[in-house]
Amino acid sequence: MPAGFKFNIKPEHEIALEAARFETCYRMTGGFNLDITNLPKGESVPSLAPIFVDFSTRKAYFVKNVKVVEAAASAATSLKVAKGSFAAVGDKYIVGSALVTVSAIDKTHEDYDALTVSALSAAVPSGSVLAEGSLQKLTAKVFANAAANATSVKIAKGSGITGACTLTDGTNDITVSAVDTSRADYDTLTVAALTAKLDAGAVIEEKTGSDVVPVRTANYLNYAFVKVEDGATVTAIGRIFEIDRKKLVAPVSDADVASLGDRFLFLN
Repeated sequence: MPAGFKFNIKPEHEIALEAARFETCYRMTGGFNLDITNLPKGESVPSLAPIFVDFSTRKAYFVKNVKVVEAAASAATSLKVAKGSFAAVGDKYIVGSALVTVSAIDKTHEDYDALTVSALSAAVPSGSVLAEGSLQKLTAKVFANAAANATSVKIAKGSGITGACTLTDGTNDITVSAVDTSRADYDTLTVAALTAKLDAGAVIEEKTGSDVVPVRTANYLNYAFVKVEDGATVTAIGRIFEIDRKKLVAPVSDADVASLGDRFLFLN
């Protein structure tokens, strides 16, 4: 070996074997097509990575978390995260009850990647796992026909709409100024005069989402390292015990742990 070179990279299978008791692993029958949208081609989705499996489409989606390796103060605009996160410019991550947006990524550091983000709404401790997030739009089902120029709309109970907001029927904006929830069978929205009629059963939704939620939460873990390429498939782990989150290549969030349930035993 030439002087000055040091190779200390462990084979992929050794990394995985150290992170869980693979003799307890149960693999699901059949494979799932990996959705590679917004994943970097040529990279690998690691073994034991959190994934969301949709059995109706036989698709698997990588849950794109990031692990913070150095504490960041509230209002900071930079996050140091573990390398290999698959984070991309434009991604949004949940910090507290808000989202921060990645505007640039510096991968020149040996031990971490530096994400330039919008100002943090809260301090982030070292070791935190941040989930990719989005703003969820509330939806409502129209309870009764509402004519064009109407200034009230009856909607089914349980929409979650509680105050002023802007809704849309897909074409027209519906400006809500108040919500009356006093009736037992429906709620009534006070709105600016409708520009088009709304039929009973139609679904209207917030124009801009307001509730911060994870893009996806894991329901399985990935079995083997899989290269991101057209036609890639993954095998899902249905159960495995003694998982050491500190040794995982792809971080698993607390929300993922809760979603995975007692089929997966985490040590930390």
